[in-house]
Amino acid sequence: MPTDSTTLIGLAIGAVILAWLVFSVLRKLFGLAFIAALVLAITVLWFNPGLASQLWSQVQMLLGTR
Repeated sequence: MPTDSTTLIGLAIGAVILAWLVFSVLRKLFGLAFIAALVLAITVLWFNPGLASQLWSQVQMLLGTR
């Protein structure tokens, strides 16, 4: 492990840049996965109206409007 301050500062800057890149990629992947799950759920409910009706009834019961 180097002990001079220039190398340590360089390593710290490199670590910060690497962490920023990793988290920005993970955030984008999480967003894409969320959008894909939302589209899949809407598609399933669109093509299965019985399931959509049951889900809507349960939501109404949960909210106390029924």
